This record gives sequence, structure tokens and C-alpha cells, in this order.
Amino acid sequence: MSRDFVYTCGTMQKNRLVIVGAGPIGLEAAVKAVSQGFDVTVLERGDIGDAIQRWKHVPLFTPFGMNSSTVGRSLIADQQPPALDDLLHGGQFCERYLRPLANSTALSGCVLTQHEVVAVSRRAFGKSDRIGQPGRADQPFRILVRTNDGERIFDADVLLDCSGFTSRHHFVGAGGMPCVGEQLLLTDSDYGIPNVAGAEGDRYRGRHSLVIGSGYSAATSVCLLADLAGDDAATKITWITRGNCDKPLRQVIDDPLPMRAELTDRANRLAVGDDPIVDWRPGLHVDEIEQTESGFAVKLFTNPESGEGRVERIFCDHIIANPGYRPNTDPFRELQIHRCYATDGPIKLAAHLLGESSNDCLQQTSTGCELLQNPEPNFYILGAASYGRDSRFLMQIGLQQVDQVFEHFASTNGANA
Repeated sequence: MSRDFVYTCGTMQKNRLVIVGAGPIGLEAAVKAVSQGFDVTVLERGDIGDAIQRWKHVPLFTPFGMNSSTVGRSLIADQQPPALDDLLHGGQFCERYLRPLANSTALSGCVLTQHEVVAVSRRAFGKSDRIGQPGRADQPFRILVRTNDGERIFDADVLLDCSGFTSRHHFVGAGGMPCVGEQLLLTDSDYGIPNVAGAEGDRYRGRHSLVIGSGYSAATSVCLLADLAGDDAATKITWITRGNCDKPLRQVIDDPLPMRAELTDRANRLAVGDDPIVDWRPGLHVDEIEQTESGFAVKLFTNPESGEGRVERIFCDHIIANPGYRPNTDPFRELQIHRCYATDGPIKLAAHLLGESSNDCLQQTSTGCELLQNPEPNFYILGAASYGRDSRFLMQIGLQQVDQVFEHFASTNGANA
């Protein structure tokens, strides 16, 4: 389909499509949009795959074939893309797939890096105008973008939020709010998975690290630190989790993802085994972080429901905070988006996910475009951001969402999308 194709909504031509985020889902959506004749612009606040580059040293659980599309692979076929069953590190995924895809002929001139979306509205409608009415689509989206050269405005007829959820981390304080001292003493780098096998190894070797978190990111940090420690008794790891469970991670029965199964098994063995390097402390909540001469003192308490728990302090050299991430919803506050009060995801999809019985991300399936639609016409949240605070998202779900949205556009000829 030619690039000059337009679709109509009412009496207006609607072919300008803007995508927020040049990660895997944003780039795949751009490929689909170009194939349907949209005039596509991708706005990325950093570089290509910026969020994934933050954990470039960490392997993905899922093989390359689950994290890429047939069309995307065909566009970079001359650059020898990875094999479908290859398990890549984050950096390899960016360098061997995302960057070539962004630089492909199909997306030439479409992807703008160092373009941060600050705010979005309708050109002449505020948030409270024409509530829930398709007529809001008569006014294009007005997008304020910050670049290295200043601010500028973009207009769009269709807007896709593919910004992911790694732009904002959770806090380690009890109840999810920042604890005393957290925002003063911890930096963004403290919320990542340290590259202890590379440049950061000397920082953690022979030191006491406190890892805070209950998910796979925290488990990865613990295992990497254990590898660094080896037989060095001076390298110590304390791992605190909020839940009172027999093991820190729940094992997926007959897990079809070997990398995930291996990580789960090893992290659990380090936590409950006889290895003196890792001291797992379940059921603890962070109350305060204080600076000391050599590092930090972290005040913790137990049994917050009854108020009768004990209080203790752990002294450490480093804090690795892995409490998880959430999407940045601030730029879209002036749009009519119905979000779940518990997960921050779009309400229809959030309600569906809350009704799912399985905690295994492989058991989640994308269930149709209707769950992705918002009260705001022609606005869709795709990819990790669509799951809000729900951690069960997989890239293959985002790829399915992209297919469903553009199938919807094609089937309706874009009318009232």
C-alpha cells in the first residue's frame, strides 16, 4: 500500500500516526503503520532501544523468534539477523535487531531519537470536552516534544503509546512509597541490575550488597553477585523480600523457558541453601535509609498489619533496588483514558488480566483490539505500558497487540479508530 494512502474519519483525512517509544513494540508498530500507508513518526526520548540498553548485559528469557516479527526479520535479512532460537542479551537484541530495523529502508526518516514527549492533548479540546464522544477525533493530537535544540509541536491523527514501563521505577519503601532517605540517597543507577561481570565488578567485589526486590530482576542481581563472589568470603549479599514464602521465587511447573527455570532454581537454592554468601531475609519492609561513613544503614520492620513486628537495621556498602517498574502516564494526563486504580493499565485490559488465574507470563494472551481501546478516539496503549504495574508482560504479547490494532484499522478503513 502506498505511503499516500489516507483514511477518513468524518470529513477529515487521517493519515498522520505518531508512536511514542522506539523500543521493540514501537518499531514493530511503525513497520505495520508504514505498510498500511500511514505517515509515521516515532518519537524516542533517548536512543534506539534505550530502556533495553540499561540491562544490556542481562539475557532474555525468551528466544529471538518470540521477540520479533516475520516482517521485521525480513526487513533486515541482508544483515544476518539472529536465529529464531537464539537467546540474546539485551545489548545483542538492540544491536542485531532493533537498530537495524530502525535504520531499514522501510523506516527511513521515521524514527527521531532524543525527542522526549512531554505532554499530549487535543488541539482545541481539553480533557473535559466532548467526554466519550467520537467527535473528539475531529481535532488532532497536539504533542509537545523536548529535543536537544528546544521544544517543538507535532500533530497526529492516531497516537500509539509504546513507551514501555522501565522509565519509572517503583520505590522500595513500605507500601510502595519512598521510604525516608530513599529519594535523597539512591540514584537511578541503584535501581538497575549491576553489570558486575563487566565494568562494575570492582565496585561490588569484597563488599556487602543489599538487594531489595521479589522478582526476576532481584533474582538476577543476586545470582550475578554470587558469581562475582565465588569463594571470596568478603563479598556478601543480603536479599530482602516482602513476602513470607518458603522460597523467594515461585517455580513454574515444567517451565518451557529454560533460562527462566534455571534462574528460578539457582536463586532459590542460593536463598534457602547452605551457601554463606547469600543471606535471604523474607517478610521485611523498608522504613528508612541512612547514610553512614562506609555506606548505608537500612531500617526494616516486619508484620506491618499488626504493628507488633520487630525493627532491625542492616548495614551495607551498596543498595541494589529492584522493586520493579511502572509506566510514565504523566504526558497523557490531558487525554480521556480510563485507567485501572490498582495497576495503572487501561481498564478493560486490566480487568481481564486481574481475572486471569495464572501468574505465568506465558499463559497470558492478547485477547483482541476491543480491550486496547480507550475513551479517547484513535489512542492506543501497546506493549509493556498496557500492562501497567502487572509484571506478566512478554514481548510476544506486544507483537500480537500490534497485529490486532492494525487489523482493526484495515477492517474499518480507519473510520472512528
